[in-house]
Amino acid sequence: MSTIDILVFVISIIGIFLEMFQKSIFWLTYIVASIFAAYEFNTDHLYGSMLLQLIYILTSIFGWYKWSITDKKQQNQVKICHTTLKQWLIYSLTAVIGSFIIYFFLKYMGDDSNISDTILTVMCLIATYMAAFKQIESWFVFVASVLISVPLYLNHHLYFTALTYLIFGILDLIGGIKWVYDYKHQAK
Repeated sequence: MSTIDILVFVISIIGIFLEMFQKSIFWLTYIVASIFAAYEFNTDHLYGSMLLQLIYILTSIFGWYKWSITDKKQQNQVKICHTTLKQWLIYSLTAVIGSFIIYFFLKYMGDDSNISDTILTVMCLIATYMAAFKQIESWFVFVASVLISVPLYLNHHLYFTALTYLIFGILDLIGGIKWVYDYKHQAK
């Protein structure tokens, strides 16, 4: 367990709680945590996880923008919603195409766990994109990613990182449940 591991853990936990309560500043916490995590994954030769962190920075900037803007006609910020069937189809197609591209990139880079790292990277990218649009299901995609991330990090002897992601998964489940509740009670 390094100082960076602890920083990523603390900053990310704060971010998850801010996200649960729909505070757009949570995106900044994800940017900072992603910078630290990218450095850590690079030193452990998990290039997919590192790439994921770098892309998180970009998608977090987009998410922060998306959550912060208001629709000039309706004066409403983005509201919690469900993912439509059409969106699921697009995400699935994107996942398949993205997986092929990322797999060969990671293989070329010498990633030690390119298949599981590829699947984890694609799942988390799609979930982050979904979160930018406040789609409830984004939380549960993140929960599912724990089934890949925890064994991956344990295999690389990143025990604190594995524990961190397990805790993230539990908090993501709580966040998803909270958003379901908020969705049912938000003004329509």
